[in-house]
Amino acid sequence: MKLNEIRTFIAVADAQSVQEAGNRLGLTQSAVSRLIQRLEAELGVVLFDRQTKPLALTRDGELALAHARRILAAASDFADAFAGSAEPRGLLRLGMAHVLTALATGRPLDELRAGFPGLTLRLHSDWSNPLIEQVRAGTLDGAVILLCEGQMPPDDLPVRRIGTEPVNIIASPDDASSDLAAMNRRGWVLQPNGCRYREALHQALAPLGLQPNVTVEAYDQSLLVSLVTRGVGFGLAPMGLIAPIPDAAAVRPLDLPNFQMSVTIWLIQSRTAGRIAPVFDRLEEALRRELAAGRPPECTATKHAMDEHRFLHSAAE
Repeated sequence: MKLNEIRTFIAVADAQSVQEAGNRLGLTQSAVSRLIQRLEAELGVVLFDRQTKPLALTRDGELALAHARRILAAASDFADAFAGSAEPRGLLRLGMAHVLTALATGRPLDELRAGFPGLTLRLHSDWSNPLIEQVRAGTLDGAVILLCEGQMPPDDLPVRRIGTEPVNIIASPDDASSDLAAMNRRGWVLQPNGCRYREALHQALAPLGLQPNVTVEAYDQSLLVSLVTRGVGFGLAPMGLIAPIPDAAAVRPLDLPNFQMSVTIWLIQSRTAGRIAPVFDRLEEALRRELAAGRPPECTATKHAMDEHRFLHSAAE
């Protein structure tokens, strides 16, 4: 029995899909299936009911999952016992919320590569909730996530609060619209369903009896900002998070009283950081600097004071 079989089993159980588990682990679907079959043969049990969709655990599978998580955690603890002060090396599996890729993959990523030349970075973009689950399951070492007002970070993982940003309606340089219904008639360029910005817009339009009129959907924030700049439609974005995008300097943020929203950026990491703990310290510092650099000068001092406090939640034992 090998740790990669156990890790793959946990990933399939969490994703409830062989294909999605493969995406998270960087393996082909057939490779994932082989690892699960090998583990089942070694244990002498069937772990998954393959007749269900999404994939469900059998009773034996549920029992095995609890043991598998403890084994993986113990293996991490064993490795951490010998971490010492050695320079971080090897593979760092880092997740990023879709809307944070522009912020995190510029200078912060360059700083990590320069500061830790022995690291190989594997980046994975997803919605924040799946990223949390992947860090919890051990398929990611850490993630930069985005949570809305009223959402709290996981209390069973170490977390660091990077900052809070208001979300603006953004428009082309020559557009100064101030009517939400008129904006909706022209249309919106947004991320697909699952985006919290989109959910907030839906709630703002509901009292007007309207549904969001989405003209273009895309995950790529750079593309969405470019489309807004060209007047294709209106968008939603925190100005501080899109600042690294070249076209962002041209968009106009609009302040509407019937649309108010803010988001908080969090850095979460696995319960046993080991040798890579200094990497997260460096990443936190780099993200804070990048976020401050993207704010208007008059906002920076105020925001810095808000973000001065650092939240760290110890892992539940």
